[in-house]
Amino acid sequence: MRVAWALVGASLMLTGCSQMYAATPVMTIPATAPATNPAVGVTIIPAADREQSLIIAGAAADGTELSTAEHAGDIVVVNAWASWCPPCIEELPLLADAAQAYADKGVTFLGLNSLDDPIAAASLLGSSTYRSIDDRDGAILATIPGVPPRSLPSTVILDRQGRIAVRIIGPVQPGQLESALDSLVAEPV
Repeated sequence: MRVAWALVGASLMLTGCSQMYAATPVMTIPATAPATNPAVGVTIIPAADREQSLIIAGAAADGTELSTAEHAGDIVVVNAWASWCPPCIEELPLLADAAQAYADKGVTFLGLNSLDDPIAAASLLGSSTYRSIDDRDGAILATIPGVPPRSLPSTVILDRQGRIAVRIIGPVQPGQLESALDSLVAEPV
């Protein structure tokens, strides 16, 4: 019985949508030492250590196909969220502000609406400044390297070659996106 409760507690700590998570501080991993398996926080991956490009693709709520591949040469921010996730909702203004601030700098934002009911998500999608891929079963989220399955919210930033350059497991904090995006925008093409 104790093992079962320990597993429940551990799973709540990896989920951004729990009271236990809200008390967990976000740690910053320096660019010189990428984390091997961060449960929560920011991982910055130096350019020399980034793995092969990643394509995240699927249909939007309206059936339109969306893909990170459509934005080759851009920096792409992919944010996994759900309408039932309070930290996801709380970070939306930070993401929307960054999407507008970096739109003319070759930065594209895509949402990944995971583990959510499309009808429940529709009201949040209407206020979003960028489009979202429907991932109601979480299958797409589960394929993103270094992101624990069902970990909401989570954000990955792909460099201009489509490689994961930054992973944020948990809610985005003020200044995190800007710092990461400024570094990536400044990288040689």
